[in-house]
Amino acid sequence: MKKGLIVIWILLLISSVSCKDFLNLVPKNKRIVANVEDVKTEMLTYLAAITYSAGLIQPSYGGSVFRFPLYNDMATRLCLYEDDIDMSYYSDHTDIDEKSMGVYTECIDWKGISIANVLWEKCYGAIGFMNVIIDDLEKAGGYTEAEYETIVGEAKTIRAYYIFKLIQFFAPYQNDRLGIPLNLDSENVTPGDRLSQKEVYKIIIRELEEVLGYRTAREDWNMFYHPGIMKAILAQVYMFKAGSAAAEKNDWANAEKYSGELIEGYEPESLSEQLAGMFSGSVREYQVGASNYQLRMTYRRQFDFGNIFTGIWAEGKAQRVANELLTMYDDDDIRLAAWFKTSDEEGRTIHYINKPGYTSSINEVTVLFRTAEMYLINAEAKCRQDRVPEAKVMLEKFKKARIPGWSEYTGANVLDEILNERRREFCYEAGTRWLDMKRLGVETSRVGASKEGQGVETYTLKKDDYRYALPIPTDIELNLNKMEQNPGWGNLK
Repeated sequence: MKKGLIVIWILLLISSVSCKDFLNLVPKNKRIVANVEDVKTEMLTYLAAITYSAGLIQPSYGGSVFRFPLYNDMATRLCLYEDDIDMSYYSDHTDIDEKSMGVYTECIDWKGISIANVLWEKCYGAIGFMNVIIDDLEKAGGYTEAEYETIVGEAKTIRAYYIFKLIQFFAPYQNDRLGIPLNLDSENVTPGDRLSQKEVYKIIIRELEEVLGYRTAREDWNMFYHPGIMKAILAQVYMFKAGSAAAEKNDWANAEKYSGELIEGYEPESLSEQLAGMFSGSVREYQVGASNYQLRMTYRRQFDFGNIFTGIWAEGKAQRVANELLTMYDDDDIRLAAWFKTSDEEGRTIHYINKPGYTSSINEVTVLFRTAEMYLINAEAKCRQDRVPEAKVMLEKFKKARIPGWSEYTGANVLDEILNERRREFCYEAGTRWLDMKRLGVETSRVGASKEGQGVETYTLKKDDYRYALPIPTDIELNLNKMEQNPGWGNLK
């Protein structure tokens, strides 16, 4: 997106509604959309809001201020859910709005209600707004095929992505009946029941495959309307779906197909500088289709927090790497230098998180899709289809790039090692490890500060634990729409 456009469209306030029912998004006092340019302005407003903040008017819809759902503070909470942080050592630091120790206490036992509230609000708010954009274009009429496809293609891809995030975070993995509620019509706002997971996945796949069939090339302002983005989402969808209650016979074949179309000619990065550069906050930009990643966004918040608060990565307050993760790396692995920083303390070397690597001017760096993930999805898909020798060749190529001088894999379980590579590669990336833990049924224990007062406790997450499905926010949907709560959560207060 051109920076000039960003500054202009951020000034536009599309709609602001005082309500907390995010399944009932009625666009009150909405400005009149007269033509295609007005609809394009709506879309550009949203894209500006998730990539840039100038301290001016924050556009909103349905009572939800636009923000990319997995922004830095939310990514921090998800990292605290994962098993890659040493939770027995936590550096407290103050954000303008909250004490980070409160976030730690909420997340230590995987019961962070604020995670559920934010993800539910931001995802459904964006879905509702994409519904409006699509319907507004139809009402405006007078569009060319190119205008229709670039606007609707952007909206439908964004919508499909957020629907996928909702089912990943809120649907119990092995209960097909409990999917998510979904409404794609901005005119009909009557809340509906939860769809099954199979029904939701059909919608996601249908939307993305439809847009993949569009003939118009993306324009400079497009972010999500890009064949690589659509294929990357589809590869993730089929991988995640394949082990769930919604699984179908060809899921792994489709995961292999879409990931395979994105890794042709890909050579895994072999320098730590290349890896660190993907997560650098030195430039405010978004990039689509670059060789090292499919989509990256950087974001500067209204206030320059700088080193005061950057989640688990705060300067001087970064969190320690879990020893279990640290011991998984070979001593020569280039990721050690790219993603961690060290300090000599207590007579030993302590590793701290340095991924992303922020600057004082940029404190949001989100890498949504990486070619490396497509590569490992492809390798896992081959394994799951009993083509282990092919997967082993891919695994060895990947490891040789990440570990200079490494020769060959001699272990007995190629699939396990591919999954280990996923953990090494995607640690601290916007919930990627948490969702892998969910789909793989990881059981884990950790020691952390007691929620009840002084001392420490051991917290355990079981295989297929109910906490792997976030609770439906009580004060929003359960009360307003009489929705069924996810098993295990009871009556939240």
